[in-house]
Amino acid sequence: MGTGNEHEATAVVWIVCHDESPDNTVLGVFATGAEAEAYAGEVQHLFENGVIFTSFPIGYRHIDGVVRYSAPDVR
Repeated sequence: MGTGNEHEATAVVWIVCHDESPDNTVLGVFATGAEAEAYAGEVQHLFENGVIFTSFPIGYRHIDGVVRYSAPDVR
């Protein structure tokens, strides 16, 4: 059984989402930037404007500030 502190080992999570809806639908949550970038590359063709991904620190709240997003390299 967990102690409730399992997330302490991971300082950040990586979120892949699209911004084609008002809710910026989350498509996936990953432990590493490499995993997020790979998944973003897999699904970007499904969305007219592609997808974006970024890291969020555990405990992040939308009132904490601006986050920079990245898009997979399209080739």
